[in-house]
Amino acid sequence: MIELKDFLTGLQVAVAVMVVVVLYHLLFVVVDLRRILRRVSNVTEQVEDVIMKPIGMADSLLEWLMETVEHHAKKKHKEKHEK
Repeated sequence: MIELKDFLTGLQVAVAVMVVVVLYHLLFVVVDLRRILRRVSNVTEQVEDVIMKPIGMADSLLEWLMETVEHHAKKKHKEKHEK
């Protein structure tokens, strides 16, 4: 019959093979995760650009509006003191 020593040796070999298979699959999972994270980063960057463009335009518009108001206020203030 099969001795206990032979059975344990066979069991160790089976476990070693399973560990190699798990590591092999883990390698593919890690590579796929890197790809997914790269895509998520790209999408996040594009969403950020889409959100920031209108905010930047609104900021520029507000700056222009503030400069215009300040210019007119200085002009009126100057005219008032000249009289």
